[in-house]
Amino acid sequence: MHRPHIQGLRGVAVLLVLLYHTGLGPDSGFIGVDVFFVISGFLITGLLLREHEQTGRISLLSFWARRARRLLPAGSLVLVATCALTWALLPASQWRTVGLDAVAAAGYVLNWRLAGQAVDYLHQGMAPGPLQHFWSLSVEEQFYLFWPLLLLVLLKLRSRAAVIVTGIAVVLLGSLALALTSTGSQSYFTTQHRVWELAAGALCAAVPPGQPRSGRASAGLGWIGLGLLCLTLVLVTPDTKWPGPQTILVIVASMLLVSFGASAFILARRPLTWVGDISYPLYLWHWPLVVLASRDAPLSTRDGLAIVPISIALAFLTSYLLENPLRRLRIVSTARVSIALGLSLMLVSGAAGIALTQAPSLGAPVNPVGAGRPVEVQKSASTLAPSPANALQDLPDLYARDCQTGLTEATVHPCEYDYRAARKGPSVVAVGDSRMAQWLPALQEVARERHWHLTSMTKASCPFTDARRAVTAQQADSCLAWNQSVLRRLLDSPPALVVTSDLDLYVTARDGTPLHGKANQNEMIRGAASRLTQLRRAHISVITLQETPTVQNNPADCVSLHLGHLATCSTPRDRATRNAGVLQAASKLSKVPSLDLTDHICTARQCPAVTGDVLIYRDAYHLTATYAQTLAPFIESGLQQLLTPKLVSELSLSR
Repeated sequence: MHRPHIQGLRGVAVLLVLLYHTGLGPDSGFIGVDVFFVISGFLITGLLLREHEQTGRISLLSFWARRARRLLPAGSLVLVATCALTWALLPASQWRTVGLDAVAAAGYVLNWRLAGQAVDYLHQGMAPGPLQHFWSLSVEEQFYLFWPLLLLVLLKLRSRAAVIVTGIAVVLLGSLALALTSTGSQSYFTTQHRVWELAAGALCAAVPPGQPRSGRASAGLGWIGLGLLCLTLVLVTPDTKWPGPQTILVIVASMLLVSFGASAFILARRPLTWVGDISYPLYLWHWPLVVLASRDAPLSTRDGLAIVPISIALAFLTSYLLENPLRRLRIVSTARVSIALGLSLMLVSGAAGIALTQAPSLGAPVNPVGAGRPVEVQKSASTLAPSPANALQDLPDLYARDCQTGLTEATVHPCEYDYRAARKGPSVVAVGDSRMAQWLPALQEVARERHWHLTSMTKASCPFTDARRAVTAQQADSCLAWNQSVLRRLLDSPPALVVTSDLDLYVTARDGTPLHGKANQNEMIRGAASRLTQLRRAHISVITLQETPTVQNNPADCVSLHLGHLATCSTPRDRATRNAGVLQAASKLSKVPSLDLTDHICTARQCPAVTGDVLIYRDAYHLTATYAQTLAPFIESGLQQLLTPKLVSELSLSR
C-alpha cells in the first residue's frame, strides 16, 4: 500500500541524517535514524498482518525474499565500492578495521561489533569508519529475522488482536526499560536497546487495525507529531543520552506521523516523497563520502555542500539503474532465487572485506633501529616496523593474555614473567594504567637479561592513585577498589622494586565535583604522591616513569598518507608534553626517583611519528610495543643511575 506521507517522512529522516553528517544541519540530526526505525516497524508489521488477514498465513520465505531483493543489492554495491575506495584513498592503517567492518556489515551484525568496540579500551578514540552507518541496517535486518516469527506465535493464540497488541507492548516496554536503565555506551548499537523503537512503529500498525485516520482529530495529531519532531531538533544534542528519555519524544512524534501524518500535507509533497523514494541508497552512499572527504582534515562547509548533491546523484543512479530494474526481473521474482541471490551478494561483500584485511601494506625493514640511535625526524620510509596497517595490533603481550583489568572491573589480573635463573631472584612489579602497560615490552627485555621475576598489574584508564576520577560511578569505584587491591598485594608481598606510570592528564573529582585546571593537577599530584608515600613508608622501593608525550590523533593514519614526507606527522614537543609533570611532582613530593625518557622519544623540538624505521606510536597516547622494546637499554641505564647501590646490586644491574 503506497502512503505518500510515509515516503515524505522517509525523506525528512534521511535529510536530517545527511545534513547532520555533512555539518550543514542541526547537531540533533542523528534522530533521523530513530524515525527510520519507527517507519520500518510500522510498514513491516502492517505488511505481515495484512498478508495474514488476506491469506490466513504468513510466508516467511516470501517475506525474507522480498527483504533480500529490496536491501541486499544496493547494500552489497556500497560495501564493495567502499572497500575499493578504502584501499585506494584511505591510509593502510585503516584497511584491516574497515575490512572487518565490511565482513560484519555483510552479515548484518556490525552493530554488535561496534558495541564491543564501545567498551573496548583499545578502540577508544578511533575515528568512525566509512561503514559505521551499517549498524542501524544491522538492527533492522535482525528485526526482520525474528519479528515475523514472533507475530506467527502471537497469531496462533486466541483473541488475536488483543494478544498481538499485548505482545508488541511487552517487547516495547521491556526494551525501553533496558534503554532507560543502561549506562554503557555500547547500548547505542545493541538490538535489545533499540527494538522498542521498531516495536513502537509496529504498535501503530496493530492498534487499532483498520481505524480511519482522517478528520479534524487526525489532522491535529499529525501536525502535533510534526511540531514535536521539530521540538526535539532543538532539545536534543550530541551529548544527550541516546537512547534515553528524550528519545521517547522522537518516537512519539514518529508514531503520530506514521499514523496521522497524511493530514500534514507537507509530507506528501513531491520533493520530499522523491527523496523518500531514494532514501535507502542515499543513506548508504552519504557516509562513506563523508569519511573519505575528511581523511586529512575535518569536514568543511564546502566539503559538505559538495557531498550532498554527489550523494543524491549516486542514490538516484543506484535506485533507477539497479534497484528498480532488479525488482522487475522475472528471474528473481521467486523466493528461492531471491534468497540465493541475497546470500551470494552477502558472500561477495564479505569477500571484499576479507580481501581488504589481507591487502599488502608496507614491508618490514631488515634492521629496524628505533631508539637504538639518537631520535630524529625521519624524512621518509619505504619499510616500517610495525606497518601502519598493524599499528593497533602492535601491543604488549599482556593484552593477548587478558591480563589488563577492564574499565569497570575491580579484580586484579596480574601477568607474571619469570626469568629467574634460580628459584630465588629479584621481584619487580609494574603498576598503573595502559600507559604503564606500554612499557612492559621494555621491562621484559631488562627482566630477561637480569633474571627478574616481573609482574604487571594494570587497569585500563586507572592510574595508581587514591584520587577519584570524574567518570561514571561504576568506573570510578572500580578504579579505587582496584587500587586498594593492588596496594594490599604489594604490602603483603613486598617486591624489590615497583615501577609505575600513567597518562599525563585525568579529570579528577572531589566531593562529587569535577576539578579543572590547577586544582585538578594538584589533586592528581596529591593522589599519586599518596600512593608512592605509602609504598616508601612500607620500605618498598618505587620509581616512576614520567608521562609519555601525547601526539596528534591517528599517527599511523598520518604516516600511511605521508610516507614521503613524514615530518608532516610530527608534533611539537612543547605541545606533546604540555600536560606532563604530574608524576615528576608527585615523585619529588614523596621523595622517590623518577625516570624521564622523553629525550628518547622526541627531539629537542619535535616528537616524530617515525624514527629508525620504527613507528613510535600505535595511537595518540601509546607507544608501539616494537618501539617500547628498543627503549629497554635506556630504562636499564636509568635504573642504574637513580636507584641506590644496594638495590642496583639486588637487581643485578651493573653501573
